[in-house]
Amino acid sequence: MANNSGSEFNPSSCEVISAIVTSHGGNNTQQIAGVISKFEINQSMNTMSYSGNLTVLDTIGLLEGFPMRSEETIDLKLMAYDLNTEVNLKVQVYRIDNITASESSNSVMYKMHFVSKISYEASKRSITKSYQSSISGIAKQIFNTYFAKLGSTDYLDQNVRSRTLAYATSRSTIISEPDRNFYIQPTANITNCVIPSFIPTEAMQFLSSQAYQPETPSNSFKFFETLENFYFATDEYFIQTAQLRDLVELFYAPASSIDPMRPQDQINRVEGLQITSKGIDTASDIFSGSYRNDVTEIDLVRRKLVKTSFDYSTDARYIDMSGNPRDLADNPHTPEFRESTFTDENAKQFIVFKDYQQNGDIPSSLHTDRFMPQIISNRLSYSAHLNATSLSCSMKGRLDLRPGMVANMNIQNLDGVDELSRNRSLSGRYLIQSTLHSRDDSGSLNTVLRLVKFDWSRGKVDV
Repeated sequence: MANNSGSEFNPSSCEVISAIVTSHGGNNTQQIAGVISKFEINQSMNTMSYSGNLTVLDTIGLLEGFPMRSEETIDLKLMAYDLNTEVNLKVQVYRIDNITASESSNSVMYKMHFVSKISYEASKRSITKSYQSSISGIAKQIFNTYFAKLGSTDYLDQNVRSRTLAYATSRSTIISEPDRNFYIQPTANITNCVIPSFIPTEAMQFLSSQAYQPETPSNSFKFFETLENFYFATDEYFIQTAQLRDLVELFYAPASSIDPMRPQDQINRVEGLQITSKGIDTASDIFSGSYRNDVTEIDLVRRKLVKTSFDYSTDARYIDMSGNPRDLADNPHTPEFRESTFTDENAKQFIVFKDYQQNGDIPSSLHTDRFMPQIISNRLSYSAHLNATSLSCSMKGRLDLRPGMVANMNIQNLDGVDELSRNRSLSGRYLIQSTLHSRDDSGSLNTVLRLVKFDWSRGKVDV
C-alpha cells in the first residue's frame, strides 16, 4: 500500500484501492488488490480502446484455485495522491502470461492483460449492414448497438452546464457505466454506407476516414476511448475545448524544489524530455505531400477527370494549438524555401473513383457529395503539420492526464547559451496524444506522455 504520510510531499504515490475479480459466470469473486505489485495503462487518440496489465504476485493460490482462465472481469479502483485522482474501471481480462514460479514454490508471478469491458464486448461482434444517415449518426447507431446502450443526450459541457460543447458536439451517457459518456461531433451530409463485415472498432475507423465537417477543415476525425469517455471528434474539438477550460501546466526541469509548501513544482514538472521531432525534415515534407498534393477524381459515369490541387501556403485553413488560424510565421521553413521546394512537379498524387455528386451536378442516383478530395488533402497535410513538433515526456504521478487534453509546456533554451530564456519553437501548447501510466512495486506512479503541436506555434507559455 502506498504511503503519502510525512513532511515530504510525494507526487508519485499511487494505490490500488480495490480490484475485485469476477468469474465469467459471476458465481465467484475475489479481492486481489493486495497481491497486485505493478500496473500499466495505455491510452491514445490513435487506438480504439485503452488497455493495460496488472502484475500479480500470487501468494493466495488465485491462478489455480480461482481458477484464472483469462475470461474474468475486474472492477478496478485506483488512487493517485498528487491530485487525489480516483479512477474506477470495469475491465475484461483477455490474456495471462509471463508466469514465473518462485524458487521456493510458495508464490507465482504473472501478468493479467485487460481492455475495457465495453470495448471487449464490441470486439466479439461483426457488422455487415447498410446505413443511411450522416457519418456521425451512423457512428452513434453502431455504438448504441454494438458497444453499449446510450441514454440521455445533451450538448452541454459536463463541468459548466451553461456552456455548449464546441462545434455542437453531443454528449450521450452510457447506461451500463453512467459515469462515462460518448461525445460525437456532427458531420456534414446524409450518405449511404455499407459496413462490409467489420468488427465495430474497424467500422468506427472506417467511418472516421469518411467523415467531413467544413467547420473543422483538418478532417481529423477519430474514434478512441479514454478511462472516462469515448470520442468521435476532430482535433479542433479538443483544442477549442481546452481554450474554455484550465490548461494542463507543465514545465521541463531536470530538478525542482521538494518543498512541501510548493507542491505544484513537483506535480507539474517534466523530469525527462525527448524531442522526437522538431519539424525539420525536408525530405519527409516533400514526399509526404503535406505542402503540395493533387487529387484526381475519375468520374466513370460522366467520363471525365477532375483534378483538385492543394497548396499548404494558400489553402490550409487550420487552427493552431491556441485555437487561432494557423500562422505561416510559425512554419519551420522560410517562405522562399517553401516556394522553391514544394512545387506542382513534386506534389503528391492521389486518385479517387467518383461515385458521388457535387455542387453543380444534375441530381442522379449517385451518392451525395463525399468531399473526398478535401478529406484526402487536408487529413494528410494537417496530420504532418500537427506532428511536426513532438515530444516524449516522463514525469511522476499525474493519473489525471488523458489523450485529448492540451498541455502548456514551458521549456527553456537547451543549448546553454541563454538558459533563462524560453525555447521559442518548443515551448507552447501541445495536444496530449497518448499516455502511459505505470506503477512500480514500490507504489510510485510514472507517466509518459506523447505531445504534439502544430508546427512551431507557441500559444500560452507563461507558466
